[in-house]
Amino acid sequence: MLNNLVEEFLIDYLKREPYAKKEDIVSVLTDVSLLFRKNKDKSQEEIIELLIRDNIQEFEMIRKKYGVPGYTASIKVGNNNIKLYGGNINYLGEEMPQNALFDIASMTKFYTQIIAYNLIKEEVFSRDDKIEDLDNRFVNLGNLTVDDILTFATTFKTDGLIKDKKTIEEAKDTLFNVQVVETGKWNYNDIGLIIIKEVMEKLTGLSYIDLVDKYIIKPLDLSDTHIIVPRNKYHLITGTPNAKVAHVNDMTANALGGYSGHAGIFSSSDDLIKLMMGVSNSAFLPNKEDVYTPGKVNDAIAVMGNVYTSNPKGLEKTFVDVIEPRDTFSIAGSTRVNAAASHDSTYNVLFNPSSMSVNEAKDRVHKINENRLSRGLKPIDPVREYEFNREGKLIKYTLIDPRMILPVDDVAYAVRNIAITTLKLRFFDFLVKKYDQSNKEVNIIKNNK
Repeated sequence: MLNNLVEEFLIDYLKREPYAKKEDIVSVLTDVSLLFRKNKDKSQEEIIELLIRDNIQEFEMIRKKYGVPGYTASIKVGNNNIKLYGGNINYLGEEMPQNALFDIASMTKFYTQIIAYNLIKEEVFSRDDKIEDLDNRFVNLGNLTVDDILTFATTFKTDGLIKDKKTIEEAKDTLFNVQVVETGKWNYNDIGLIIIKEVMEKLTGLSYIDLVDKYIIKPLDLSDTHIIVPRNKYHLITGTPNAKVAHVNDMTANALGGYSGHAGIFSSSDDLIKLMMGVSNSAFLPNKEDVYTPGKVNDAIAVMGNVYTSNPKGLEKTFVDVIEPRDTFSIAGSTRVNAAASHDSTYNVLFNPSSMSVNEAKDRVHKINENRLSRGLKPIDPVREYEFNREGKLIKYTLIDPRMILPVDDVAYAVRNIAITTLKLRFFDFLVKKYDQSNKEVNIIKNNK
């Protein structure tokens, strides 16, 4: 009976065109069927706990190996909702809460794109409109269009780095004088969506905060997504060394007022589940095909040029594993956060390396620098401390570069294993529905202190 069900599920799953080899998918399904057969007397909750055991062990291994304070990961497949969290919210030893607010860094770009797509639908502007025609504060952009920005097909240059400016006024002046170097070639950068954020605010008369609220937070009923974090939630902030002032781990965003179109949003794992499912399963995002259809200039990146899409080389080129269906897409942030979704599932993997102490961050890089010096390379420093003039008051900021602390390959490996677990849960959900028509909701929350 189970072998027949493996074959039945496999036929439908292969229609979704994953790039993984058939035998690799069969191996995963066989593991689940064996587990199901051996544990018929166990509840759905108990079997799911067996399915996610390896993920918990891996998160704990990464946490201890790299000194990452903590993590949160969530998976939703059908009526199965799983949350795994552990470690600490910061270097002070405070326990990671279920509803921690992660600094999601460049995942903010996805929110900006969602707003832009909705404004295009409402004909506030079009993809072919020139930025200079929409906003005359940008004086050097020539024929640059909205589409050039949304597809990340442009390279920009500024007079000095925005993040090095000492006041918001200086930062904005640098932004409005940005110039185009080249168009037509994919270039992942922050500038484009910072520009779009300014354009959208000017054309609508709404602040970016209000735009996120109108087009994302209210339609999806999000409760833990914030640009300006309320004071009574400061204790939930992680992923940034600037939690005490509720600002993100991004110098450019902070220079532009604390947030911009490319960074500045805090979100919980639960709200990310709602966001990704909302995009996958509703008209919430016009032209949602743009999030999983490969673009013209980079086949690992979607038409929406900051979103990862399915690719035959899998995690070598993208944050979508080959075992996932072709309609899967993924977003990621430099703070070592990741979320992915297809029409029947979603998951996120959220680490917080930038919440470690400054001293520990420097200690962690010490061995890396020994190796770099032996190869004649300059040492690196993951920590930058600086002051910024905010309305006449100097605020002290700290930047901890998580890319120097937690290697991207380890994050990708964690994503792969979550993707495999998601496939297992798809098949388990399929089996449960065959044997039990109750279709009850299952909620699993595991805290590894």
